[in-house]
Amino acid sequence: MRRPGAWRVAGTRLIHADRWIRLRADHCITPEGAVLDPYYVLEYADWVHVVAITDDDCLVVNHQYRHGAGCVHLELPGGVMDAADAGPLEAAARELREETGFAARGFRHITSLSPNSATHTNRIHIVLALGAYAAGAQSLDAGEEIAVELLPLAEMPALIGSGAFLQAAHVASLMVALQAMGRMRFVPLDANGA
Repeated sequence: MRRPGAWRVAGTRLIHADRWIRLRADHCITPEGAVLDPYYVLEYADWVHVVAITDDDCLVVNHQYRHGAGCVHLELPGGVMDAADAGPLEAAARELREETGFAARGFRHITSLSPNSATHTNRIHIVLALGAYAAGAQSLDAGEEIAVELLPLAEMPALIGSGAFLQAAHVASLMVALQAMGRMRFVPLDANGA
């Protein structure tokens, strides 16, 4: 099997830039010579998702309105990494405190994933925060209205299956972190699907 090769970028145009996003249009040429112009690329800062678990085995979650989907749904605490953040662990601690008022005794970086490798340049850094505890008041940005809830980890499979966590990246982050904790296993099925 021949593996695909990288596209050549023959040119690029900046379409829009502000403090949240940069949109560019690339003039791409595939290894086979196909021209893709424009090919739009979204340049975001990296994001962090925090899987914060309390000592009594509850997950710290947010209920937040998301305008793109037009609804309130469950999310993990997290957000954009600031330039001042020393890395994912510092960003995770900051976001957890700002959005929920919680802190944690320990933070561990699990992995980094692409939210959409076809069009996004950034990464989502998944951080596990163990020993989460209420540490103060939320410090929300303008436009943020977040209700915080503690949900038993045992309820996560049903909540994921019901669509309560609407954003796929949050579901992936939660599942990867739970596997890292030894709380779930990805097991390949046999030929019969068992």
